[in-house]
Amino acid sequence: MKIVHTFWMDEGKDPLKDSFGWCSAPYHLMSWALSCLQLHQFYEDLELITDSKGKELLIDQLKLPYKKVRVELDDLDLVQIPGLWVMKKIYSYTLHVEPFLNVDGDVFVYAPFPKELIFGHLIAQNIEQDFDYYKELVGLVGDSFPLVPKPIKDQIDKGKEIKASNAGIFGGNNYAFFKDYFQVVEQFITNNQKQIKSLSPSQMVNFNAVVEQYIFHCLSSDQGIEVNYLLDTVYDPSFFESFANFHHLPNDIAFMHALGDYKKNGWVCNQLAHRLRLDYPEYFAGVMNLFEKDELASSEKTVPYASRDLPINPKKFATNYLSKPETQQFYRTDQILSVICEKEGISLDRDKFTISELKEDLCRKLTDPHTLRVLDDVYEFEQEKLRLIELFHKENSEMGDEFPAIQSANQVLTNKGWREMAELKLAPNCKSILSEWDWSQNSVLFTRVKINPIENNLLLPPHYYQTILLWDRHHQEVIEYLLGPIGSYLLSILKEDDYTGMSELVTKVSTFFEFIDEKQVLKLLDEEIRFFAYSEVIHLREI
Repeated sequence: MKIVHTFWMDEGKDPLKDSFGWCSAPYHLMSWALSCLQLHQFYEDLELITDSKGKELLIDQLKLPYKKVRVELDDLDLVQIPGLWVMKKIYSYTLHVEPFLNVDGDVFVYAPFPKELIFGHLIAQNIEQDFDYYKELVGLVGDSFPLVPKPIKDQIDKGKEIKASNAGIFGGNNYAFFKDYFQVVEQFITNNQKQIKSLSPSQMVNFNAVVEQYIFHCLSSDQGIEVNYLLDTVYDPSFFESFANFHHLPNDIAFMHALGDYKKNGWVCNQLAHRLRLDYPEYFAGVMNLFEKDELASSEKTVPYASRDLPINPKKFATNYLSKPETQQFYRTDQILSVICEKEGISLDRDKFTISELKEDLCRKLTDPHTLRVLDDVYEFEQEKLRLIELFHKENSEMGDEFPAIQSANQVLTNKGWREMAELKLAPNCKSILSEWDWSQNSVLFTRVKINPIENNLLLPPHYYQTILLWDRHHQEVIEYLLGPIGSYLLSILKEDDYTGMSELVTKVSTFFEFIDEKQVLKLLDEEIRFFAYSEVIHLREI
């Protein structure tokens, strides 16, 4: 079975300026490069279906190792609806006259696809069930679209769970199916153009998934064709599984898909750049060269790839953050003040006094010790965050290249016996906050949604929380990462000025958590060390 990438450039798009859903433009190209190069590790006959601009970018400029290139996506006479980009992708599936597997450019494989998967009549990544945007848009289709093809209408009329097939990988041995599939999609789009064009921009983004993934599932079900799924889990809106666990590399993961909001995640983009630079430095240099070409052309100098990195300006960030209004810097304290005042029927003159003055005035009026303790805790949390940002700024005003620490960690973790020959210590820029309640908010490293609203802390007993601050260079923000028990204890053991051996560390952690299954403790410890090492919280090296 041949493995395929499909890439095209929408009219008016510039790959050196447009981000295509990523934090910024370089990561879009890094993603295609890493996806191609990892597929090439296992499949030499890698095929690219593209347009002229895509060939120029991926082949002529980046020189990615596709064995066959087909320029098939120029000047297509398809239903033209702004924002409905998926039509070219679905059309590309019809171009195959042999078994194929199309892999998205944000999918990264670190093992061959299983043989039992490849033998499937149809192949997809996984089933998605009852996602909210499917419910909304499929509801609109059922209620207001005048002409809905029978396979789709039958599924809607059944009123069962709304299921779709994730197209991170799409294909199969029944390649003829995709011609029927495209005809159903084209009929659906052509007959409902007015309704589709009335969708909001955000609805249109998700409508692409409905067109590709929901209709695929409807049609395959209608025809009774079995679909082989790479991931056998049915994912619903509650899933928190991460599809972008870069810190499990280089050995402990076979498949990643930076779908949806992962592309906008600063940590994910950082790890993508590190991974391409670690494993394929010449291609990392090629991507960076495209964005530096004007400067390089004017100076006639070549910057070696080892010294290149993406821009970081902590001084600018700190200046911007510290210039925010007090109500933004202390927004959690402000919210707790409002909740308490509303509950107690207390009126405060919020326009004349600072947050600190309002807090002190309210503390004089309150008698409940628990409420006072919560109020003090949230204010101290936000004070400490400001102090650490100022400190972070001073210490990193001339931030050096963190890549050597990443290289060292990766070298250690490449060895499957690394636990017997590694030692670690705290990185100099590790900053954390201790609190009695959980005030971390922008702690989204993957796609996890913060569960507890700020005001819920007023109803909870005190506990021990440690929040570590991580730099998000891409959004000029600080990530507030709440540590679990293992991570918190790990950082309490480590020191900034001295390395600790893994054997000593394992002994201490196992002893401290002696009433918990040791295998589970060591698994969590391994997870934390990998995450901290690739996030530059700790330094990891061979003894």
